[in-house]
Amino acid sequence: MHKGSEYFLKLHNELDIDKYNLEKYKELFMLESFQAMHDADLAYNEIYHKCAQNAWSKESLLACLDQEEHLSIKHPQSFDDHTYHNHLLKAIAEIRQQVKSGALDYLYL
Repeated sequence: MHKGSEYFLKLHNELDIDKYNLEKYKELFMLESFQAMHDADLAYNEIYHKCAQNAWSKESLLACLDQEEHLSIKHPQSFDDHTYHNHLLKAIAEIRQQVKSGALDYLYL
C-alpha cells in the first residue's frame, strides 16, 4: 500500500465512526449538538476514506478532492445535510491546503 493511502486510512480508522453505534450513545442522538458532532465526524470519515482510495499521487488526490467537493452533498446517515456538507467542504479545504503547501510531500517521496 502506498504511504499516502496508509496515511488517510490511518486517519479514517482513528476517527472510529462505529463508536456512534454503541448503546451508551443512543440517547445522546436526541441532542442537536451530538447530531452535529456525528455529522462532522461522518464527513471527515467519508473524505478520509475517499482520499485513502485515491492518494497514490498528489495529482490523483487533488482530483479526488475536486470531485468530492462537487458531488458529495449529503449522506444517508447524516442528520442535517447542511452540517454534513459544510464539514465535508472544511475537510477538503484542509487536505487541499496540506497538499499544496507541501505538508504531505513526505508521503510521495
